[in-house]
Amino acid sequence: MKSIHSVPPLVVLIIAAAWLAYLRRSNSAMEQENRSLQQRIAESRSSPAFQKEPVRAGAIATRAKSGERPPEQKIKPSTDWVSTSRDWSRLVLSLNDEGNYRSTAAWKRLEKLASEMTADELVKAYAEMTALAVNAPLREDLEWIMLKELETKDPEFAFSQYVAKYQSEGKAPARIGTFDKWLARDPVAATTWYENQLASGVFYKGIGGKSPILLPFESAFIMSLIASDPSAAQQRMNNIPPELRSGLGGYMWEVPKGSGQAFVDLLRKSMPMEEYMGILRNNSLTEYNFSLSNDSEPQKVQDNLDRLGVTPEERSTLMVQQFSELAKYRAMRDRGNTPSREKFDGYHQWFQAIDPSSTDRAMGFALRTYLEGSMTAGAQDFVEKIAMDYRASGAGDELLLPLIEGSANGSVAFPRDRARGLAAMISDAKLREELLKRLN
Repeated sequence: MKSIHSVPPLVVLIIAAAWLAYLRRSNSAMEQENRSLQQRIAESRSSPAFQKEPVRAGAIATRAKSGERPPEQKIKPSTDWVSTSRDWSRLVLSLNDEGNYRSTAAWKRLEKLASEMTADELVKAYAEMTALAVNAPLREDLEWIMLKELETKDPEFAFSQYVAKYQSEGKAPARIGTFDKWLARDPVAATTWYENQLASGVFYKGIGGKSPILLPFESAFIMSLIASDPSAAQQRMNNIPPELRSGLGGYMWEVPKGSGQAFVDLLRKSMPMEEYMGILRNNSLTEYNFSLSNDSEPQKVQDNLDRLGVTPEERSTLMVQQFSELAKYRAMRDRGNTPSREKFDGYHQWFQAIDPSSTDRAMGFALRTYLEGSMTAGAQDFVEKIAMDYRASGAGDELLLPLIEGSANGSVAFPRDRARGLAAMISDAKLREELLKRLN
């Protein structure tokens, strides 16, 4: 007799009931787990991340059906790794697809890392950059970060790279580093490096047998000599081809204290007035006197020009340049808008307070500059009305001449019939007759 036959019927019923209860509990758990899984899937599909990638999801499904292997996904480095990493190349590559990369943690880490790296490490990283698949703007910014650090850690390498980068462009570079600081810090090393570059023929290209790339370097030497050896400074200036000298202005912003008059005198001896006054208008000697904001106190401007020994003729040229620059800015701002008479009246009042003798001439050139740069339909009416109003209120002939002469020689789009009307207002009879003949 089998053992199961010996089990009492009641026990069998109890076992069967327990088994059925167990099956019901298991089935209920599976159903609950299935519902939970379905809910998570639904939540995932409704998430912004899933909705932004429908094409990607479909493409993966398509590739799965066709047997094509999906491409490997780039995994961004963790925040903790970025904040401490010294892996220059990996940090660089992690930025390559970033639009606003300068605001990322990786960019900030690269800036910090560059300051921590030795000269050898920076030179090695700079060389390795050529093999990295990096977009051009990012590459240039990163090279600039490295070279700025190398200006103090390995200046010979840094400035040699600047020369190599900009030599092919045939113009003075906007960014060339701070050679003047190296020259002040270690004049022997800086001078030796520069003279070796000259001897190798690096700078002997372009205009006059030399390239504009030499301008930032020559300006550093010139500015370092103004106070200690003005004659040597002038000799260096004279060695620069005349065609290039006006380009020195962008590198002569910081004039040594107490050397203002010597600086103006050096410029005066080296180039035409229009060029050296343009340089003077845009450096530390006059930075608070002349700006687009036009809010400097006239008396302070007068006092500064007196201290610098600026002559009346030079002052007139300076006033013309500055008023014309303001008019050029107004023409740009007024495109598509009604020209602002109020602005011109304010400018005129300010210049009148600084130098009354040159204000009429400056206003005349400003009106012509405005007309040249304006794209408004009423520009001709605008400048003609201002010219006639100021002439009627006592302004001199000099205010009218730039518009009249510009019309006569065709350099400005001012109709000859209107120019003849202005020429008829010239008080000098001989000049008036001459201008009217030219306008016929």
